[in-house]
Amino acid sequence: MGRQNKGIKDKDLARLIKNLSKNLYSARISKGLTQQALASQANMAISTIWELENARVEDFRMSTVTAIAGQLGVDVLTLLS
Repeated sequence: MGRQNKGIKDKDLARLIKNLSKNLYSARISKGLTQQALASQANMAISTIWELENARVEDFRMSTVTAIAGQLGVDVLTLLS
């Protein structure tokens, strides 16, 4: 008998990525920030912001989402739900 994966399921991860993409874009625009400005403030590459906003990721780190949320002044759950 193989190990059971008790972690996040692929469809759940896909939903989180979709939510993150949509909510990150909306929050960034509402704050009047460019991708470059947000990336600079969050100490990350602009490509990271672009990839997240365009759902071009297979997974993501919570530390990345936490840093972005902090710079946008929103709760992490706001970006993921």
